[in-house]
Amino acid sequence: MTDPVQALVSDPQNLVTEALSALSNSQDLTYLNNLQDTEIANLIESVNLTQRISIIEALPAERYWPIARLLQYDTAKHLHRSLSESVLNERMSFVTESDIINYAGFLSESFVDEFLLSQSAGTATHLQQVLSYDDNKVGRYTEPCFIVANIQNSAGLIKKKLSEKGDNQIQVVIVHDQKQVIGIVSPSVLMLSEDNLRLREMMTQTPIVNDNDNIYDIGIQLPIDGSSQWFPVMAEGKILGVLSLVSIISALREQSLQAIVPENVKSEEDLFTPLHVAARLRAIWLIINLATAFAASAIIGIFDTAVEQVVALAILMPVVASMGGIAGSQTLAVSLRGIALNHLHTGNIKLLVKKELKIAALNGLVMGAVIALIVYLVFKVALLGLIIFFAISINSIAAALSGTLIPFTLTKLKIDPAIAGSVVLTTVTDIVGFFVFLGLGALLLV
Repeated sequence: MTDPVQALVSDPQNLVTEALSALSNSQDLTYLNNLQDTEIANLIESVNLTQRISIIEALPAERYWPIARLLQYDTAKHLHRSLSESVLNERMSFVTESDIINYAGFLSESFVDEFLLSQSAGTATHLQQVLSYDDNKVGRYTEPCFIVANIQNSAGLIKKKLSEKGDNQIQVVIVHDQKQVIGIVSPSVLMLSEDNLRLREMMTQTPIVNDNDNIYDIGIQLPIDGSSQWFPVMAEGKILGVLSLVSIISALREQSLQAIVPENVKSEEDLFTPLHVAARLRAIWLIINLATAFAASAIIGIFDTAVEQVVALAILMPVVASMGGIAGSQTLAVSLRGIALNHLHTGNIKLLVKKELKIAALNGLVMGAVIALIVYLVFKVALLGLIIFFAISINSIAAALSGTLIPFTLTKLKIDPAIAGSVVLTTVTDIVGFFVFLGLGALLLV
């Protein structure tokens, strides 16, 4: 018999569907505790805030931070700030030093202060030091798990120093000569070496980074090949600490999420696709865009009499099209991100549609009212302001639906939504916007 939990783990879409069903029917969610942290994190990213809170509350408090570390930063921040005080207090008891460093941006200052007071003098000093850096600086992510030794020191001497450290975990030995840091030795290599061997004979050279370097730039510049797990960090000529490869990779991951490209659909073009292939692929969509542009123009042609008689309609048409296009592009970006991260599935598409429709309705009404007021003040025609208000409000709804459903549908059809989505979206918002705006204009003003 197939283990139902294992079946969920192997199918993220099924996991989301099952969890949404359990949440909507107020079923017991303790089965989620049998899932891995990565599955829970993926599930949290795939549901709305209310459901995220229910999932966190159903899990043991000790699992909160390991799961939070797998979430996008903004997801973790919004979730953390939305938890009740009692739930939050229970989970905060399991926070670690690295969590304080990584999430100090949304943790309360009073809690951070209390945490520092509960630590040893050395740990508190280190945390205060790294928290003084901005969250994009290398100094923010340095760790004190190192000792410094001279190139002439023997392996036996350094082994003795390591044993004296007791429970203080040392990850790397930083080797220097009379002038500068010249390499590192890992404790595992050191322990396997003969006691009379000198550090210069076992060390490996490693890049040196500065405390005020941008960690995102460091991730691109350093040779991230796994040969070095730790990198010495210098501050004004002194060793501040060490930067782990894990921290660099985490930073790169977070940065990549800001401009992620879908990888779970067939890619039509990469950075260096041959010229003739890239030109052909783009030409296809340019031709399609040309056809859709004529479709939008045809809508205008239907109401040519109204446009001729009321010049203001022609002046304001780009406003309607632009507002719809921008609103749709924002929704499209959210959908593409969800698809790329495998957070958007058949099981939760309705959730996203509802959310985007609410946002579109709110923004459409507010922006429509503002623009209507401006139109009235400029043209002194109240009816014209009312027309553009309805046009922008309705087009915002159309943009939300299009921006959500178009990329999802294109993905199902094995068409790259990153390339084709904007073409289809622009067509929909132009046609809907022009039809509503010019249709109401022809009906009410002519």
